[in-house]
Order: sequence, then C-alpha cells, then structure tokens
Amino acid sequence: MATGLRYRLRRTARKIAAQHQHLHAILVDFDVALAEGSRDRVAEVYGRYRSALEAHFALEEEVLFPALHGLQPEHEPELDALSRDHEAFLTELAGLGERLADDRLDAFEGAFRDLVRELDLHERREEVIAQGLPEPPGEDPAGPRGSRSASTSGFESSS
Repeated sequence: MATGLRYRLRRTARKIAAQHQHLHAILVDFDVALAEGSRDRVAEVYGRYRSALEAHFALEEEVLFPALHGLQPEHEPELDALSRDHEAFLTELAGLGERLADDRLDAFEGAFRDLVRELDLHERREEVIAQGLPEPPGEDPAGPRGSRSASTSGFESSS
C-alpha cells in the first residue's frame, strides 16, 4: 500500500511542480500589468492567479495531503495547519479582489506581494514534510529522462 502511495505522490508532485511554474509565470504577467498601470489588466491577471491557486490548493487537499498523511501520519498536525492556511489564503485573496476595485494600484500591489511572500513560506513548510519521503523501490529518483527537478521533493521553490 505504501509503495502505491509513493508512486501517486511522485506523480502528484510533478503536477504540483508544473502548477508552481504556472503560478510563477502569472506573477511575471502581474509585474508587466502593474508596469502598464492598467487596473483592468491587473484585475485580469489577479483573476488568473486566483483561479490557478484554487486549483493548486484543491490538488494538494484532495491528493497530496491525504497521501502524505498515509505515508507520514505523524505529520497530521502540520498537514491540518497547512489545510487551514489554504482556507485563510483564499479568503485573503478574495478580499484583495475587493480592494483592487477600491484602492490605488500601489496599495493593492503591496498587499498582494505580502500574500505571495506568505505563500512562499507556506510552500516551504510543505516541502519540509514532503522531503522526508523515501524513494519508491526500483524508481530512478532522477525521473524518466534523468532530469532532476529544482528540489528533492519535486516541488519548485517560489523564491
């Protein structure tokens, strides 16, 4: 059973790494939109980021965290805290959407960047738990093409 969970976890880790790359690409678009000074463009990028983050959290909640719990039940308190963080981040992100309509772009930008920094710390806490997993027997840790991801857990850092 644990071996099957490890395989599913590694597959999920690859999806999550791709989601991290997508979220980072949206942040680049966010910087461009801010430089343009267009509230409509910032709002469009914000909406894409929010949707991508919701999908990312859903994958973690539905697949990653249950698999991690199955392999490392001693991390249940940390996984529960990470789940609560997801709810809080989504609530904060929704509030930022309301502020985008009312505030100056620079005020929105500051609050959004603060949230992104908090998300980075959250992601690092997830990585600490995931890095403790052993490799599945018989699987090449470098992956099918011998390429290794940026971190040992399969997660990308959002630095």
